[in-house]
Amino acid sequence: MESTFVKRGRLEIIYEILLICRKPVNKTSILYKCNLSFSQLQKYMEYLFSYDLLKSIHESPREYYHVTDKGKIYMEEYEKLTGLFSKNKTNY
Repeated sequence: MESTFVKRGRLEIIYEILLICRKPVNKTSILYKCNLSFSQLQKYMEYLFSYDLLKSIHESPREYYHVTDKGKIYMEEYEKLTGLFSKNKTNY
């Protein structure tokens, strides 16, 4: 029997964050749309900034987050990879 709940992997969560950030969004939006805890989000944000996949935009008094060009490349490559596996599903 197949479970309807599938645990997301790190690469998928990164993809989801970048996908949400295609338009500038605040941290709270990312938190709720990705269903992450605050501490989880902090760790992912640090990771994304350290690899230049995400940038912050300061519009006083708010801060927004937006995907970088490098982040867009990550998204394209992730989509290619997941597309490859979805076309070749076999039972092992």
